[in-house]
Amino acid sequence: MRFSLRNICLSVSIFYFSFSIFSQTTPTRPRLVIGIMIDGLQQKHIDLLWNYFDQGGFKKIIGQGANCRNVSYNIVSAGNASDIATVMTGTTPYYNGIVGNKYYSRSEDVVKSIIQDDSQIGIGTSETYSAHNLLASTIVDELMLANPNKSKSYAVAINPEEAIMMGGHTSNSVAWIDDVNLKWVTTGYYTNGLSHWADDMNVNGVFKNFTARTWGPLYNINTYSTKPNREDKKWGFMYDPTAKKSKNSAETIIKNTPSANGLVAELGLKLITEEHLGTDISPDMLLLQFTVRTPFERTQAMQSAEKEDIYLRLDKDIENLLQKIDVKIGLDKTLVFMFGNQTDVHSPTELGANKIPAGYFNADRSIALLSSYLMAIYGQQKWISGYYGKNIFLNRDKIASKRINLSDFQKTVADFMLEFEGIQSAFTSSQILNMGGDSNSEIARIRNSTNKNCIGDVIISLLPGWIEVDNNNNPVGESNAIVSYTPVYFYGWQIKPQSIVTSYKTTDIAPTLSRLLNIPMPNACIGKPIDELTK
Repeated sequence: MRFSLRNICLSVSIFYFSFSIFSQTTPTRPRLVIGIMIDGLQQKHIDLLWNYFDQGGFKKIIGQGANCRNVSYNIVSAGNASDIATVMTGTTPYYNGIVGNKYYSRSEDVVKSIIQDDSQIGIGTSETYSAHNLLASTIVDELMLANPNKSKSYAVAINPEEAIMMGGHTSNSVAWIDDVNLKWVTTGYYTNGLSHWADDMNVNGVFKNFTARTWGPLYNINTYSTKPNREDKKWGFMYDPTAKKSKNSAETIIKNTPSANGLVAELGLKLITEEHLGTDISPDMLLLQFTVRTPFERTQAMQSAEKEDIYLRLDKDIENLLQKIDVKIGLDKTLVFMFGNQTDVHSPTELGANKIPAGYFNADRSIALLSSYLMAIYGQQKWISGYYGKNIFLNRDKIASKRINLSDFQKTVADFMLEFEGIQSAFTSSQILNMGGDSNSEIARIRNSTNKNCIGDVIISLLPGWIEVDNNNNPVGESNAIVSYTPVYFYGWQIKPQSIVTSYKTTDIAPTLSRLLNIPMPNACIGKPIDELTK
C-alpha cells in the first residue's frame, strides 16, 4: 500500500493533535509528597522564633508556601492517633473509628491501645500493632490503590500511634523508635516489615550514634530568651538521651530530645535515596513525625531554653531535608504539607498561677463517688463497668437483669456528674449519636469524636482550661479549647506563596491532597478541598 505525502502529513497532524489533547487532559502531579507532623507545634512558637530560624527550614516552607492560618480540629482532643487519623482520612472518629490513643474495650473490660492487634507480630518488639481499628481509607491508601505496584509510601515516626496512623493500611513500611532498647521497630502488618534501611541503621551503629549525642545548647545560653528548665552551671543545660524517664522506668527520654528528630530525618533521607522515591511519574509519599516536646516540661508555652533549642535544631533538620530533596528530586516536583496536633497554649498550672480558672481532672474520685451514689439508689451492685477518656461505661447486663430502664439510669448518671468541679456538661450516648442541629455545637464536636464501637453510656466534657489526666498524670487529650487551631502549611509543587485566612477544618487536608494528586478522596471523607490551593 502506498501513502501520498498528503496522507502522511494528515497522519502526523492527527498524532500531534491527539498528543496535545492527551497532554491537556492528563494533569501533571508531584513526584513526591512529604507529610510532616510536628508534635507540639504552635503558630505562636513559630512567630516568637521567626528571626532565629535559618532561611532554608521553617522560613522556606512558611514564607515561600501557603500558610493556612485558620485551620481547626472539629474533634475533641484525645491524643495524636485521632488527630492524625482525622487529617489522613479527611473524616472524624465517628466514621474512622480512631477515638484516641486508647479506648475502653467493653467486651474485654480493659483499656487498650487503639492500635493493639493480637493477631499481628512485632518486628524488633514484643508489641503487636496494626491499623485494623482504622475504619476508613487514608490519603496514602488511595494513592497506593490508584497506582498499584507503582507508587510507594513510607512512614517514619517517634511513636507507634503516629507511625501507623500516617502509614494507613497500605504503606510499604512504617517504623518508630523503641525508647527502651534504642532501635527502630515495626509491625508485621505492613508488606515490607521493617525496611532494610531502618534495620541497617540498627545494625551498623548509626542509631546508637544518635543516642550517644548529649544535648546541650546549640548557641551560647545567654542568647536564649528564657532560662533552662533544668539548668547546668557549665553548659546551660545538658541531657543524655539514654537517661531514664524516672528512677523506676525502663523508658529513656530520647523521644523528647533532638536525637529523635535527627533519627527520623536520617531514616527519611535514606528512604528517599535508597528507595528512589519521586523518580518516576507515579507519585510517592513519605510521612515524617517530629517533636518539639522536651523532657519533663510542664507547659506547652515557650518558657524554657530547651524548648527554643529543640525548635532551632529541628529547623536545621528540615533545612537539610529540603536541600537533599532539591538535589535528588527537585523541590518543584515535591509537595510538602506540614501540620501540628491539638495542644493548649497554656497549661492549667500556668493559668492557675495567673488567677485564671483551670485545673486537672482525674476521674477516679468522681467515679468512686458516682458508684456510691448509684448503690444508694439502686442497691449494692457494681453498676459501673469501666471508664476512659471522658466515657463512663455502665454494667448493662446488671441493669437489664434488674429491669431498670437504661435511659433513665444514664440520665441519673449524667445529672450527678454535673456536680463535679471541672465538668462542663454530661450527655447520654443516645443524645450524642442522635444529635441534630448546629454542626458547630459542643455536642456535635463530641459526636464527631466518638464511634459506636467505643462510645460510653455517658460522656462528659470539661470546662475551658481543664485537662484530663490518668493515674500516671499523663494527659488524655491536651487541648480543651472550644475551637482548637493548628498550623497547616503547603509548600513546593505548584504552590503559590500566600496567606490563606479562610476558615477550614483538618478534615479538608486529605481532599486537598487528593485533588492535587488527581486520585480519589478517602472513602469516608467529609472535608472539602482548600479552594485557594486547588483552583
